[in-house]
Amino acid sequence: MFCGECGTGNPDNNQFCKNCGKPLAKRQQAPQPAAQPAPVPVTYPAARQPVPVPVVPYPPPVASAAPVPAPAPGVVPERRWNWLGIVSVLPGILAFGILPLILGLSAILIGTAGLILYRKATGRTGISSIIGVVLGIAAIAVTIMLT
Repeated sequence: MFCGECGTGNPDNNQFCKNCGKPLAKRQQAPQPAAQPAPVPVTYPAARQPVPVPVVPYPPPVASAAPVPAPAPGVVPERRWNWLGIVSVLPGILAFGILPLILGLSAILIGTAGLILYRKATGRTGISSIIGVVLGIAAIAVTIMLT
């Protein structure tokens, strides 16, 4: 039996919950349902027959950007580098020691541009762009907290 207040499982012979102490409601035996007569089929007059609803398929989803074609089986896709993402990590690191606001903002801007362009070109997320943005935000936050 479970407590209606806290949901703790209790033995069936308990009158109070062992966790919260609230009285437990005893379950009453549900009466056996009487035998139900078989349902009578509903017949409609000819004028009131249900009208079947036509099934209309949903239109295919519209892609917002051009999909990146999948490579043919057995062909290794060309590796693309996220250069803007890689470049954004450098000012993100340098922002902790030199010109934190300027280099932090440049890391955020370059990383965001790299993230957008890399995703558009490959359909994947550029981790280096995300790292550059996070480093820029962290450098600015540390500078603000220290001043």
